[in-house]
Amino acid sequence: MLEDFQKIETKPYLVAVNQLEVPPGKPEVSKAELENISQALQTWSTNFSLPIACLTDQDNSYRLLTGLPIYQAAVNAGMQRIWVFLISADQRDTEKAIEQALLQSKLNQIILDSQDMTNFINFLNDQKSDLTQIYGIGDNYAKQIISKRPYKDLKDLQKKHGNKRPLNWAKGYKKMKSAI
Repeated sequence: MLEDFQKIETKPYLVAVNQLEVPPGKPEVSKAELENISQALQTWSTNFSLPIACLTDQDNSYRLLTGLPIYQAAVNAGMQRIWVFLISADQRDTEKAIEQALLQSKLNQIILDSQDMTNFINFLNDQKSDLTQIYGIGDNYAKQIISKRPYKDLKDLQKKHGNKRPLNWAKGYKKMKSAI
């Protein structure tokens, strides 16, 4: 297995959007989330998450293998170029590398500090907040959250809604705030 990866070169690479061969299909994100990403790309003029691409048989052409929502958001934002993580190998070897990249990316989670949690709890307690803006909170969860207000801290929130769900909501809240 190690021998397979020694012959593969990788690097971040800035490519023209029209150099990417994209498989047919729709991004697996909501229209609102795609619009949010597009607006952030317009604001920052760059993408921070790198889709993975590999070489094709044609010069100056690359096959997009991951990150379809990022690509689509860049197109929607009118960007001419985006950063990709280019793996200079054929698609089969690149797909092996993607498995490893996806496995490692699960470990690259958002860090929540005490100020993030304070802001999140304040947001949940604010009667003017649209809780459904947070990824993972639909109408039903929003009603449950509202019915169990107020929340003193994370422990109180977890006592009322379980241990894992509030942490996922807090991460969604932090992503939402960073996209604005």
